[in-house]
Amino acid sequence: MPFGFAEAVCAQATAPGDYEPVPAGKTALLMYYQHARSALFYRSGHRVSDDFRLRSDMGLLRLVQSVPLSERLYWEPQAILPFGHLRTGGEARVLGNESGMGDFNLGSVAKLRLPTRHGDMLGLGVFVQAPTGSYDRDDALNLGENRWRLVLQGAYVHHFDDRWSLDTVADVSWYTRNHDYGPTGANHNQKARYEYQAYLRYQWAPATALAIGGGHVVGGRTSIGGDEQDDELRTTYARLTLTHFLLPDVQAQVQLGRDIAVEQGFKERGRLNLRLVKLF
Repeated sequence: MPFGFAEAVCAQATAPGDYEPVPAGKTALLMYYQHARSALFYRSGHRVSDDFRLRSDMGLLRLVQSVPLSERLYWEPQAILPFGHLRTGGEARVLGNESGMGDFNLGSVAKLRLPTRHGDMLGLGVFVQAPTGSYDRDDALNLGENRWRLVLQGAYVHHFDDRWSLDTVADVSWYTRNHDYGPTGANHNQKARYEYQAYLRYQWAPATALAIGGGHVVGGRTSIGGDEQDDELRTTYARLTLTHFLLPDVQAQVQLGRDIAVEQGFKERGRLNLRLVKLF
């Protein structure tokens, strides 16, 4: 029966500074590489295996256009395409490996600079994920979800002064039904999934920023063929991020992280996210 690995390629995941506006009128091309390793597997908060290994190597291409609507309001339509490879080992080897494309995303993000002393930011994003990715109901691993997903994301960035800021982001995901799940083609339903992230960010130099923080995921309980699975998510993770402008129009970002606590599924023992941004 397919495992759900959409979170491994979640295109709406944010990093510190993402809700600062792209320069007005500019186009940003973002290229991501995500590497994560897991060995522990949990069910209902209990560790059921310490040799259930998963390695994910994912890439994303993201195109963002900044459209200034006023001096303070920015609109950023965007398109996101994930792809990559999942590899298993240990007791998880029976799941096999998977390569291919993830589900295509279209997003619309509005960012408003508030008239506060240091220009706090308020953001709202809407993302629609289409069932275009690789999916086979007979495969245990899939990069596509074979369903639609709608994500509503809100953000507030508080600037304490010219160097220190706090990024807070919350989102909720809703899913349509997957009518072709598992070898029998059963109906797969998932309830809303919620995520909250917070990062304390320090502008170390004009071109360099450091951030520390993390997030928490909850919800997403599923049912298969009408049978409740008792698999609600409760995951807490930590992240450390370094962002640096190599050139005035080229930015690089390195992020390290791991899961702190997991209720269901794989527990990441380590994650490396790399991002390169080119402004046109």
